[in-house]
Amino acid sequence: MGDRAKESSAHKGKPGTRGTRITAAAPLALYCSVMGVLAVGAGALAALLVPSGEARVLVWLVVTVLIAGGAGLWWGIAPVTERLRVLGRVLEPAQPRRSQHH
Repeated sequence: MGDRAKESSAHKGKPGTRGTRITAAAPLALYCSVMGVLAVGAGALAALLVPSGEARVLVWLVVTVLIAGGAGLWWGIAPVTERLRVLGRVLEPAQPRRSQHH
């Protein structure tokens, strides 16, 4: 067990370590969380438009699966540069402006 701790501390900060992998996975986790909430919300809104009780469940399920599946396919198929460009464009208005000092 001591060898494992030494090995872990020797690799700290190098690519492929646990901290690096967690940092690299953060955008995916954020994207999945946001898209999951949006998919469920859109499914619920679509289900409210259906008058029958049993059909509401089916509409909610289909809309949620389609939106979540489309979001997952986009993340998996789109090249990394395209994803970053699109996400950067979406997040740009939310970022605070930095004052430039010359």
